[in-house]
Amino acid sequence: MNETILETVHADPYAKELGITIEKVDEGFAIASMTINEEHLNFHGAANGGVMFSLADFVFAIASNSHGQIAVGINVNINYMKAGKQGDVLTATAKEVSKNPKLGHYRMTINNQNGELLATADGTVYRKKEYFA
Repeated sequence: MNETILETVHADPYAKELGITIEKVDEGFAIASMTINEEHLNFHGAANGGVMFSLADFVFAIASNSHGQIAVGINVNINYMKAGKQGDVLTATAKEVSKNPKLGHYRMTINNQNGELLATADGTVYRKKEYFA
């Protein structure tokens, strides 16, 4: 694992603002978590879908860039199964499904602290010719 990649993702200002913590990173794999606070709620009192999408997108970015080649998302689809609540600790996992020199496909899941599945997502990246230094 390239240390520059880890330094880059640890410095992500949006993830910091949301309170996302990186739990584990390996090639083609990432886990991150966050606690749902009052500022993450929508007008129904549930975790905002955009917050959950951001958590899934963050682990997607880490897993897809973990090989050292710069990868940029070109498509993500998310399915919400259950609402998150204030105080929930959400954990997102991204796993590489397929990888070739130009494209990669990843599957993400979000669970709460009780192991309940809240969302699933699939994402595709385009792999650029550039690599992390």
